[in-house]
Amino acid sequence: MARFNVGDEVIVVAVSGQVASWLYEDKRGVVQAVHEGQPYPNDVQLRNGAALCFTDDELMPAVESNPGRRLLNETKGLTLGVDTYKAQEVMKAAFTPSIPANSTESAVEHPLHYTSHPSGIECIEITKHLNFPIGNAIKYLWRADLKGRAIEDLEKAKTYIDIEIKRREEAA
Repeated sequence: MARFNVGDEVIVVAVSGQVASWLYEDKRGVVQAVHEGQPYPNDVQLRNGAALCFTDDELMPAVESNPGRRLLNETKGLTLGVDTYKAQEVMKAAFTPSIPANSTESAVEHPLHYTSHPSGIECIEITKHLNFPIGNAIKYLWRADLKGRAIEDLEKAKTYIDIEIKRREEAA
């Protein structure tokens, strides 16, 4: 069953490996036709005049878009008298994990690099159910882009995966 219907307003979402979605990311359009069973079933007429076909994964309903952008589109901009700098600061604060000024981030009690996953799940909730090498590999993969040392964390994950492979080969 098709995810979109003719007439649906959509926004293009970038998908890895799909060049068109990267080129037209955040562009709005309207679904003109749906061809079920086809690799790119959604014919979309974009507001800039382009007409392209996209997969379901490359599109999202316009109502799910960024609420700030949607508000700007609906109001045709900011009202007079709004301090745009202050508005930007409020938005940044709303989307930035914060640590109270009078405390320091604990390296033991729920550090941000293990608690900032969009699902709200903390890394330990997954890894505590696994053996040590697999759990550690997942831990290093989980935090790879959150501590500023992604390559180092990926190498550590690879080391623990190799340890688990060797353990299983020896057990076989």
